[in-house]
Amino acid sequence: MLEGGLIEKIFKKIKDANTAKTVLCCMVIAASLIVFLFSGSMKKHKNEEAAEHPKAESELGSAAMLENKLEAILSSMRGAGRVRVMLTLDRTNEQVVASSEKTASGENSSSRESKPATVQSGGREEAIVLTEVFPRIRGVIVMAEGAGDIGVKFALISAVSTVLGIDEKNVEVFVMAE
Repeated sequence: MLEGGLIEKIFKKIKDANTAKTVLCCMVIAASLIVFLFSGSMKKHKNEEAAEHPKAESELGSAAMLENKLEAILSSMRGAGRVRVMLTLDRTNEQVVASSEKTASGENSSSRESKPATVQSGGREEAIVLTEVFPRIRGVIVMAEGAGDIGVKFALISAVSTVLGIDEKNVEVFVMAE
């Protein structure tokens, strides 16, 4: 009985217009604060991960971007319908950096010391990159709604092979499950 009376008193107070506005404002402020705190910590966590693995992040991003572009263009082919693409890469990006060498020779010996050539950039010392070798595409899987039609299947294989410059035997096309 005591609980019922207490709940009724609380509801009567909330029914009062000023109290209801105050409670509502407090709830909105609390919800906003929670969203703000969680969004900041999530961004910080994501930025820390990207800083720890910048190369892996960019490689995955470029592969995903290429997959998305392929999906967009292939799905616009007549009869293809919805399309999903997966790329497999042979290796990671490799950078060839410039090096500076010092050679010292004495009477009976000579030594050679080599270290990466660097430049100052934004207060940091960075290696000079001469070339960058991007990963080689090893294979592609295409899932398409219209792949049951042999003409569509061959057109998809041909398009992927041409765009990526890979052999047609490295492209597999399957009918997408419904």
